[in-house]
Amino acid sequence: MFTRGMSGRGAVATALAGGTLLASSGAAQAATLDDYEITGVQFVNEDCSRNEYAVTTSVTGTVDDGGGFDRFRVEVWDDGVLKDSRDREVEVGTSRDIYSFLSFVGLYGTGAPGVGIVIDDIDGAGNSVGTLAYEDPFYPEDVDGPCSFDIERIGGETRLETAAMLSAQKFVSADTVIIATSRTYPDALAAAPWAAQLGAPLLLSNPTGLSAATTAELARLQPSSVIVIGGEAALGEGVLDDVAATLPGALVERVGGASRYETSAMIAGQVLQDSTAEVYVASGQGFADALVLSALAARHQAPLVLVRQDDIPSASAAVLATLDFDHLYAAGGPMVLSDAVLTDAADGVPVTRYAGADRYGTAAQVLEQFPAEGRVMVATGADFPDSLTSVPVAARTGAGVALTRPDSVPAAVMTQIDRLIAEVSFPLITIVGGPVAVNPSVEAQLQTLFSSAAAPASRPSGTLTESNIPTE
Repeated sequence: MFTRGMSGRGAVATALAGGTLLASSGAAQAATLDDYEITGVQFVNEDCSRNEYAVTTSVTGTVDDGGGFDRFRVEVWDDGVLKDSRDREVEVGTSRDIYSFLSFVGLYGTGAPGVGIVIDDIDGAGNSVGTLAYEDPFYPEDVDGPCSFDIERIGGETRLETAAMLSAQKFVSADTVIIATSRTYPDALAAAPWAAQLGAPLLLSNPTGLSAATTAELARLQPSSVIVIGGEAALGEGVLDDVAATLPGALVERVGGASRYETSAMIAGQVLQDSTAEVYVASGQGFADALVLSALAARHQAPLVLVRQDDIPSASAAVLATLDFDHLYAAGGPMVLSDAVLTDAADGVPVTRYAGADRYGTAAQVLEQFPAEGRVMVATGADFPDSLTSVPVAARTGAGVALTRPDSVPAAVMTQIDRLIAEVSFPLITIVGGPVAVNPSVEAQLQTLFSSAAAPASRPSGTLTESNIPTE
């Protein structure tokens, strides 16, 4: 049974252990929650409100819920309804700061004040066995801003501006920012699962220095840490100098090797795997298959390792040898990744290959692995810059990445987008890129899907309820 928390107004900045920190009622199975921090914001206009909550938890794994990991769940409730949740886990005997992003769209000014944030201990089957902490009400800061359901478009005149716009609209704050080159795709795609774990946006840079758009977004976010991805051939020292000048107090570090394969191997080693022990393998010679697979790897907290069509570079082989995995997933047919390469990479574990007749068929197969949660990012499959910046945002929100032709959505991809938004009251399709990259005809085609989506509930009237979290 929940009781109502007594915390005060948290605002957008944070509520640091400002609610009720509890010993779990199922103490024998409880993870140890040492501390937590909530950042919340609510974008409001006359149509709706878009709520976003970033919850950072300091957790110590105590009891094995399966695979050597202790599990817990972070939830956001509004007016007695569970709006979003994330299952997380920490290896038994270790302590980690774990980031969770929760979001929902709703109707403004109804029901109980604020929202309820719950951190629950769960068992291996996902059942709640006790409450570690809760806040009800937690008050986000109300700000004027975009609140859309159905279709939105985020795109600037350049790839650098699009990346900055995505960050500005989808990241209220970020302690860490990742910067990759705008000229090629492998570094950014390999970094997406790591960015998801860190709650970090991906910004793009020219090889010699930051653009005005990237500099402005860094200045807005004011992160404490900036990770520059790639060796000096990808991003020169001028980029690090520009970051240091923009953020004098931030820690600036480079993670990168002499090749895309060395860089992807270095990043893969940074990703903290969960108990599912999966690894994802994609081609470093073409962006489309790697892009959609990167979003799936990020959702499953698994590393993405780049290989070539007919061989495994030494750096990739070395990191695969150090990773603990019992299933390998790959994207693309044999002309993208040979059977021999996947056999060598798997080293005896089962292999699942997603492969369609073309990049769009493969993208549809990968998209099919995402649950129907109402969130989809749509980007062109003809070029990489806009598409790759969508991956960390997709990972942050749990969305799948759907590739489209510039002028039309392929039928198989359309079918999967329809599945993802059907029966969801406030679905959101985000088109990434301007009208040249993704033509208005695509938006018109996507709009036809909303006849099958669940209609938003009407705005209720009546008195406020006392709490957001159910009391029984």
